[in-house]
Amino acid sequence: MERELYGSVITLKNLAIVQKDRPFVADFIYERLMENSWVLKPVYEEMLTLYRNGRDKEAFQVFAERTGTRTGRNFAAILSKLDKINPSELVKQMEVFQNAMAEEQMTAALKTAQKKSILATVWAAASVFALLVNFAVVVVFLDALAMLDNLF
Repeated sequence: MERELYGSVITLKNLAIVQKDRPFVADFIYERLMENSWVLKPVYEEMLTLYRNGRDKEAFQVFAERTGTRTGRNFAAILSKLDKINPSELVKQMEVFQNAMAEEQMTAALKTAQKKSILATVWAAASVFALLVNFAVVVVFLDALAMLDNLF
């Protein structure tokens, strides 16, 4: 879902660049976003149907709910303002939004890498500890056997 949203952001940005000389027609933009998506296609279809029936607020609310992420809610807010935003301003907003999404993905990847590294460190420490315990037991056990041999 996040990748698809990222792709939609790039598509919207490219459409804003291409259409910067003429005003936006939001319906056209929503159709292009729907055509360029796979996972979000049903969400865009439902949103577009509600939008065409004059239920704008509900359309963008459905998009935000169906995506189920903070990024989806933010993108729905941007989509709701397409009729009011200047295309050149939209390009700037999409760049900021795109950078924010990239930073979120980077943060998530770093957290995953940190969790994996901690897990690897714990396993390595446990292995070393097991070897040390094994060595100590063997040395102590051999000394105990030697002492027992001396006693009997």
